[in-house]
Amino acid sequence: MDEKNINLPEQVTKNLFDKSQEKRDIGGSELTKVIQGAQDKTIIEIAKYLKERYIQQQQFQYKKGGLHGLYFIAIEISNKKYEPIVKNCLNYIVDPMIDCMRDKEERVRYTGIEYLFLTSKQLGDVILNKLEEIYKNLVQSFLDPDESVRKAASQLDNCLKSLVTSTAPEKQNFKIQNFVKTISTQIVFKNQQVKLNLISWINTLNSIPHIELFDYIQGFLVELFLMLADTNNKDPFTNEAKIAARKQLEEFQRDLERYSKRSSFNQSQELKTHRQIIEILLELCQNKQSDAHVLTQVLSWISEYLRIVSNELDQPQIQFNQLELSGGQIIKGIDLMSNIFEQRRDSVLQQVIMEKLNNILKIILSLLSHDSQNIVNSAQQINDQLLQIMDKMKASGKEFVDIMPTIQDMLKEKNNHTAEKALMWMRHLLNTQTEKLKPMIENILENLIERLKDAEAQVVENVMDVLARISHEQYFDMVIEKILDIFHKNVNLLNRMSQIIIKKLCEFWNAEVVYTQICNKLLENYVYVGDDNLDLAFTQQLVQSLEYLLITEPRLSNIRMKLKNYKYEKNQKTAKSTYEFFISIYKTFCYNEVSALSLSLLIEEYELTYNIILTIAEQETNLEILVQIARLTLLLESPVFAYLRLQLLESSNHPFLIQSLQGLMMLLPQSPIQKYLKSRLKNIELFIKPDSDLSQTKEIQNKLDTQLLLQLFKNGKQEQQDLKDNYAKNQFK
Repeated sequence: MDEKNINLPEQVTKNLFDKSQEKRDIGGSELTKVIQGAQDKTIIEIAKYLKERYIQQQQFQYKKGGLHGLYFIAIEISNKKYEPIVKNCLNYIVDPMIDCMRDKEERVRYTGIEYLFLTSKQLGDVILNKLEEIYKNLVQSFLDPDESVRKAASQLDNCLKSLVTSTAPEKQNFKIQNFVKTISTQIVFKNQQVKLNLISWINTLNSIPHIELFDYIQGFLVELFLMLADTNNKDPFTNEAKIAARKQLEEFQRDLERYSKRSSFNQSQELKTHRQIIEILLELCQNKQSDAHVLTQVLSWISEYLRIVSNELDQPQIQFNQLELSGGQIIKGIDLMSNIFEQRRDSVLQQVIMEKLNNILKIILSLLSHDSQNIVNSAQQINDQLLQIMDKMKASGKEFVDIMPTIQDMLKEKNNHTAEKALMWMRHLLNTQTEKLKPMIENILENLIERLKDAEAQVVENVMDVLARISHEQYFDMVIEKILDIFHKNVNLLNRMSQIIIKKLCEFWNAEVVYTQICNKLLENYVYVGDDNLDLAFTQQLVQSLEYLLITEPRLSNIRMKLKNYKYEKNQKTAKSTYEFFISIYKTFCYNEVSALSLSLLIEEYELTYNIILTIAEQETNLEILVQIARLTLLLESPVFAYLRLQLLESSNHPFLIQSLQGLMMLLPQSPIQKYLKSRLKNIELFIKPDSDLSQTKEIQNKLDTQLLLQLFKNGKQEQQDLKDNYAKNQFK
């Protein structure tokens, strides 16, 4: 290409490259005369000529002259008559200037930015068709080592912002979706000054009335949040960027409700945007870069979303069949459409929250165990909001059974606080979605029982509370079986928590039924010797817990009174049920000699007591039995056995009572406890004559078959011995 081909007078080029600004301007004016009325093809050829012939040369003066010529071309085509072709020429005018922004020489970079600034002012919002490319290079100019270049870049940046703000949407020169993509790629830049500039752009875009930045927020939201992280960066702009990011995020958060209520019928776009925002928030909760500062802001957004949804649910739904025309009043179509939209809009956020409920719940329950108390408090607030929303939604028939697997997973968390909240959710669901959860009950039970293994007392109580919600008759047997199974497999849990768990069972269900069922299941499933000989020992140990609670637990006083008053009960129906209860537990208690002894004392069958003592004495008593007898002796001093101590004064009416206590005394080795019992018996002998009767004896209405009961005890004891003998034989095979 040469000058003759494009008819560019020699004087034009001579003036363009003159060192004098005045001469260059003259050259530029002469150039505009050359292209006046020309077609876009001619203008493009001239621009290409200036680029290839001069701007690509090494000499600075040539580059500057070429840029000056391009600028004057821009002046000419900014005339309205060139409007149809100006976009066609844009690349050939702007691209050489952008190339100069990347030059190695500082003054070339400065000049490129300067002419791009002048060209932008001249062309106006048409230049925005090149905004993405300009800005990508401008970002590098913000970090230029030369201060004049940085200042020129800032000036150009402000000019572009002004053009974006003032451009009319119908011109379509500025494409928001394209520029947001540019922001998305640039915002990951580590330099805080660049981030600060990007935030200023986001703020500018958000201030433009006809731009709904929320539709594109997913492109930069993550990085905005991560700017809040405490990176200990020495960059002087770090703190300033954090403040700007927090301010912008707070502004967006305030706009959440406005965006959710905007007058738009693009439901799919709303759903897409809200889904993406929620997904981003949840991902940030799990992002390793998210420290407490980031999480606090993220949780604040989630809480705001839930607040909006909760408020929507509080709004009365419009019933269209109630709309009436009265007194000539006309309901305008626009109002009706607004109402329709109101209902549709409310469902958008609710739909998104329902879709993401599993994910939200899982993350929030996890954050309840966070090291930061502020995060825990925020997570707790969101947890409460979710429960409130669930309560409000269930009135409209919403189902929440899909979140149960998530709750069960969170129940396995080692942190007890998280587990407790998972239990709270489980309890809530069982209260509100009972029928829907029936197919999952067995699996729920498995997880609840499993949680008992290594939980603390508070968690155990909460687990038992949830188990109580599964109080349907068809599941009661399953609950008892699974509890016994986990006791059997976990000796530590049996020792540590058996009494607490049994107490909670009796609190939530009928205590007599609980005792009867446990005793029956022990007889059916555990009174045998396994490979490790633990099954019989397990039964004996659990019976010991049952016996101790029966004697000491205040909440079981009704059962104790029924047993104690059995002999004197006049109501035959009550007497019969008491007898059946006694027999059902006595059969199992017989596998622990001292527990059977305690039960016989409780029901005032002192002849049976004495005979049990004699039977115990027939064989060598081991240390474990002696310890249990010592404990029982101490329990005889408790308020529960006050009536028994008074009956000692009626020796003629209760001869076997004295003999029983004497028998206990003789079984015990010399010890403080034995001496204490001996002292009490001696005092009785001093005050009461053998044939005295100091009180009116109640009339006995019901008698137990002592011999039958004794035989049951002996049978149980013999069975224990047989099982032990068989086990011993098997060891030598």
